[in-house]
Amino acid sequence: MQSNELKTLYQEELYTIATPLVIIFSKPWHDLSEAELVTLNRMLHALKLNLERVQILYRKEFTMAELLFLSPTRVLIFGATLNPTCTYYENVDINGISVIVSEPLDQLDDLKKKSLWIALQASFNL
Repeated sequence: MQSNELKTLYQEELYTIATPLVIIFSKPWHDLSEAELVTLNRMLHALKLNLERVQILYRKEFTMAELLFLSPTRVLIFGATLNPTCTYYENVDINGISVIVSEPLDQLDDLKKKSLWIALQASFNL
C-alpha cells in the first residue's frame, strides 16, 4: 500500500503514530556485521531505546519526503545519501524532524563515535 493510499484511508490524526527514531542504513540489514550490530545495540541502549521501538530502513539515497508516512521525530542515517545533504554528526532540524547523518557504522572510529554521541545527546535532550 502506498503512503498516499494510507493518507486517504486514515485521514484523522488519531491514526498518526509518530516513530521515535528511524534508522537508515546504506546496506541491507542482513549485510551488517556482528560488530556493527553490537555498536547499534549499545547506542540504542544508551538512548533508552531498543530495536523494537525503532524503524530500520535500507536506502542508498532518499529525500525526507519519502519518510513522512512514518511520522518520524528523529532520523539517524548511516552511510545513505540524504537529498539535500547535511553535515556529518550535526543535529539538523528538517521540517520539525531531528536528522543526524553519519558515515556507515563500520567506518566509525572513536573520534567519530564521540561526535555522533554528542549529536545524539542534543537530539534526545540527554
